[in-house]
Amino acid sequence: MFYGIYRLLTRLLFSLFFPAFLVYVLLSGRHRTGLWQRLGYYGKKNIQRSDGPTVWLHGASVGEIKAAEPLLGKLTEIAPSATLVVTTATEQGFKLARQNLGEKAVCLIAPLDLPGAANRAIEAIEPDLYICLETELWPNTLINLRTRGVACFLLNARLSEGSFRRYRRFGNFVRQVLSSFSGIAAISNADAERLVALGAAPERISVSGNIKYDLPPFPEPEMIRQEWQRALDLRADTPVLVAGSTHGGEELLLLKAFRSLQPSLPGLVLILAPRHLERLGAAQAELDNAGAEYDLLSRVRKSGRHSEIVVVDTMGELSTLYSVATFSFCGGSLVDCGGHNVFEAARWGHPVFYGPSMNDFSDAKEVLETGGGGFQVENISDLAERIRQLSSSPDLYRRAAEAARLSATTQNGAVERQLKPVLAALGKMAVNKKIQPASLPA
Repeated sequence: MFYGIYRLLTRLLFSLFFPAFLVYVLLSGRHRTGLWQRLGYYGKKNIQRSDGPTVWLHGASVGEIKAAEPLLGKLTEIAPSATLVVTTATEQGFKLARQNLGEKAVCLIAPLDLPGAANRAIEAIEPDLYICLETELWPNTLINLRTRGVACFLLNARLSEGSFRRYRRFGNFVRQVLSSFSGIAAISNADAERLVALGAAPERISVSGNIKYDLPPFPEPEMIRQEWQRALDLRADTPVLVAGSTHGGEELLLLKAFRSLQPSLPGLVLILAPRHLERLGAAQAELDNAGAEYDLLSRVRKSGRHSEIVVVDTMGELSTLYSVATFSFCGGSLVDCGGHNVFEAARWGHPVFYGPSMNDFSDAKEVLETGGGGFQVENISDLAERIRQLSSSPDLYRRAAEAARLSATTQNGAVERQLKPVLAALGKMAVNKKIQPASLPA
């Protein structure tokens, strides 16, 4: 009954609002990208198939598409003859998918969860297996897939307390949707418990960690560290604070902390890496107005470092720049931006600090704090004081640094663990001689 009501409502709302939306698109030129794909008009000629099964992977937006990269890498190893199709709901996610995954997969805009659009998309893609990342529960799509006998999996499943309360209002309907999944890989025990409370079958759920934090090890990490030390003119004992993924307003706050720490940490070097390079000019203007002397990383490479502050003006450097840090600060947390991935810094084995706004990475924060390698600070004064405390106690510092490194390793293998039920399904397909999958590590 609930599903019938849902189908009726989605059809009714589409009939009421789509004509006005179409006029808006035609007049404004906005949202034209993938408009017909959102209605399920893909065209089979756009999907070049191989001899193996077709695997459809859906990720809502940019974050999920990033998480899809290691999964697709493993899937190409497991089933090299498979046709991989990736869908996403946003234009930003679509652009990233084409940029990073276009060589491995057919990248499309996801269909709206309308009966007609879902049917057309499924008929065009003809999936043998469907993977949904995080908790994207689209009833028309999932129930249609289940009716057609497609094996469906929910990977990297998370369910906040707020989302759990909202879903619980539609108990039987949500239970019916969750029954579409042959397997669910939850990020944490709490996520698994909430999904079971909503009606997911306990025997179909595993707790597998977060694939976003399953960071591959760097080849020759000590060589990476030494190369950065040479490039930045750092001695092995030079104290370095790396502030990564900073947002508007945080650079000035970190400058204050840096100046406060200089008397107790002679020679301290501050490396500032703004999250978005389009903010670089604004960040420089703020530093200039505060009378700060700094070098841009691009210039340091050419003519050496002349200041104790370095501003990163290049892309893709932060993950290895953390290697030279004595301490790290993860930005987007002293301002209300939800924080960033603390494990990118922690895996290099040094204490990691962050502000109170870590809503988007609360699970990683909890793991790091429980291990003893992560420290939430309330303000810049608190940050400076915590750094002084660890600097003055070598034993405390060593314990915190090792705890950070070990905490980061707890997520290792999440990709393999989450793909185990998928591998089992592919194994069954192998019996039908569609593929011969390789084995994942135990």
